[in-house]
Amino acid sequence: MRAALRTVLSALICLAPLLAPGPAHADAPDAENWPRPRFISYNVCGGASHCPPIYEDSAIAWRDVVVRALDAWDADLVMLQEVCYGQWTLLRDHLRGRTGEPRYDSVWAAALPSAPGCSRWGDDLRFGLVIFAKGGTGTIDNGSRVVHPLPEARDVENRILLCARATVTGRQVRACNTHIDPDDATARLQVERVATLTEGYAGQGEPVVLGGDFNVLPADDTLDPLYGHTGGHGVFQEVDENDKEHFGSACAQTRDRCRSGEATAKLPCSPHVSEPGKIDYIFLSHYWFTTVRGDAAACTPGMSDHHLLRGAAAWEH
Repeated sequence: MRAALRTVLSALICLAPLLAPGPAHADAPDAENWPRPRFISYNVCGGASHCPPIYEDSAIAWRDVVVRALDAWDADLVMLQEVCYGQWTLLRDHLRGRTGEPRYDSVWAAALPSAPGCSRWGDDLRFGLVIFAKGGTGTIDNGSRVVHPLPEARDVENRILLCARATVTGRQVRACNTHIDPDDATARLQVERVATLTEGYAGQGEPVVLGGDFNVLPADDTLDPLYGHTGGHGVFQEVDENDKEHFGSACAQTRDRCRSGEATAKLPCSPHVSEPGKIDYIFLSHYWFTTVRGDAAACTPGMSDHHLLRGAAAWEH
């Protein structure tokens, strides 16, 4: 069942959300009153064959939709997955040079040396992950940039964990971004490695923010090394774990938190989805953050095969 669901989710085209509000629910995002810092994780589906063509046939139109999402949420830290090199440079050059608007520093890493679908974004076909942090040049410490290769149980697509120190609301954090393979055995190995690495950063006294597309549902024991509750043995909480509207049968309403959350791959974004599921996450180290909030934004047709995940939290220490 789990493998079948992952196959469906990895193949779907769920036209991704950015700005339009979804149905009202208990933790409907409130850009004015939700805590800070603010986070975004979004798989932009830049290079896969099933990804939509460039939004409105215009790279600039695509860029502007993403930028509006960042600005509307006033995001402090942004993790993007499945990013073609040309998409990164398009966003990077715009966001670091704006006048009178929040600027963003960024760091990028290639998971693949070439993805044919990236040809729509330019001649450089590299494909990987990006982290953006609000602030001018130097907001991200490029000297701290580390690219960790992730293990494979079988010969599947190369996956990585990208980490770097970033200044977020005046505090230094270790920002990490990943995209886990949907293969069951490989996913287990990769999540274990990601958990070990990020827990290591947390153990050194660094607040950790981990975003990504994990290709697995919250209650799956593959995520036990990350979650710090409900059967997990990790050091993280997830931004959308306390929205009781999405607890379903997984947890009683008397619980304060649950390994659940709003689906980031769901109808009506794609007719291919028979069962909605949350596969995108923003994990925050328990010691440093509290009052977590999360929301999967509504669909903007023609952008991606994932919903954009917004998160927020307050500083605990």
